[in-house]
Amino acid sequence: MAPLNLTTAIYLLFTYTVGLIFVIAVVLRIYQYAVTPQPIKIMLTPAPLTKSGAFARVLGEVFFFKSLFKSNKATWVFGYLFHISFFLLIFMHFLRHFIYANPLPWWYNIFVGIGIVCGIVMVLSLFLLLMRRVVIERVKFISLFQDYLILILLMLIGLAGLSLNYVLTPAALTVVDNQLDPYMNGLLTFQFTNIPSNPVFLIHYTLVMLLILYIPFSKVMHFVGIFFSPTRNMADNPIEERYYRPNAKDLSI
Repeated sequence: MAPLNLTTAIYLLFTYTVGLIFVIAVVLRIYQYAVTPQPIKIMLTPAPLTKSGAFARVLGEVFFFKSLFKSNKATWVFGYLFHISFFLLIFMHFLRHFIYANPLPWWYNIFVGIGIVCGIVMVLSLFLLLMRRVVIERVKFISLFQDYLILILLMLIGLAGLSLNYVLTPAALTVVDNQLDPYMNGLLTFQFTNIPSNPVFLIHYTLVMLLILYIPFSKVMHFVGIFFSPTRNMADNPIEERYYRPNAKDLSI
């Protein structure tokens, strides 16, 4: 095993620090969501009359963004395209590191092509969402710095990822792939190997780590917060079932 270089040592410390902060911060945010008092029924009507119906409505928001579809079709298209392409890319990144065959199976090239298409769709949809905040005055008025930051950060991640396929030569990309698998597996098994030293890859990797670090402190936590949203997860049954929360007793009306 080759000795670890300084770059690898820095990125190992960086990666584990980001992972630890991410886990702790997400758990604390979930705890905060869970203990926040909800003294009265504040579901958004028309709402389902049963708890199972309310849960189905939450799932409808999670998988189909139903309220966004009703309010703004164009934003729904851009947002849905981004989320689908983003999660497909995450899935394919994980899949790549669980394939140990050498050479890779024939169908993996199909996945590479799909990944490139998803990367392009992701960047374009993010650009359109960014332009929406810049051009439309009423959206620009309510936009905060963090709204622009997350869109720009995700765009840079997508562009850096695409650059690995379009800027690097096939030989250089093969070197990155051959070094990346042992490095990622070493993070899980603590059998460390050197991280790929290609600058384009390091930029991509650094941006991803910054995204993971930023998620618990940003609006991206909506992927968890939606399950705690009283306007979505409450059933419209205040007559049939009296609503009472012990930790909200002092705030009840």
